[in-house]
Amino acid sequence: MEQINLSAQPRKETGKGPAKRLRNTGLVPAILYGAGIEGALSVALNNKELEKVLHTAAGGNVLVNLDIEGDKNRTVMFKGISRHPLRGTLQHIDLLEIQMDHTVEVDVPLHIIGKAAGIAFGGIVQQEHRTIKVECLPTSIPDSFDVDVTPLGIGDSFHARDIKLPEGVSIVDEPEMTIVSVVSPTAEVAPKTAEEVQAELAKSFAVEEKEEGK
Repeated sequence: MEQINLSAQPRKETGKGPAKRLRNTGLVPAILYGAGIEGALSVALNNKELEKVLHTAAGGNVLVNLDIEGDKNRTVMFKGISRHPLRGTLQHIDLLEIQMDHTVEVDVPLHIIGKAAGIAFGGIVQQEHRTIKVECLPTSIPDSFDVDVTPLGIGDSFHARDIKLPEGVSIVDEPEMTIVSVVSPTAEVAPKTAEEVQAELAKSFAVEEKEEGK
């Protein structure tokens, strides 16, 4: 897998106020964790450079050679990417220093391809999961997996175990996990209750406030 260079500046101030001021200057606050790091390192990343890195084929699983001003270069991966819920702008980044000879667990995107046979009989394709967690060496991380739904009729499903894995890559999620299924058009999905919706919104705002406070 290709490795991308990215520069970073150390930052001393943390909290909601300093983070907002940092973003106003075109920088994004970030935290770097790792086995060789005591606690964590607070750094700032250039927003434009960061967006370019995240828009490579590997996306959030890209390997980064992080050049921290006044510190040694470190090989890192993205472990958390927080964006503004309305504007979509980067708010905060969590980074993890990795070792190239140690396996990592990552979420790999799933792409649906083909046209399910069941559609001809009124079936509806439902994708249950858009990523799958795998374990492998950093250099073996797949960009994505294709899920071919062509043979699926009404009532059929494609499971995690059905994904063709390259050598050295193993699935962490349950093998029986349903990725996509073709259901009858009469099948109904139970609507969420008001309590469930409120709980999800509360959780979302709590996460946002936590990230902005870093």
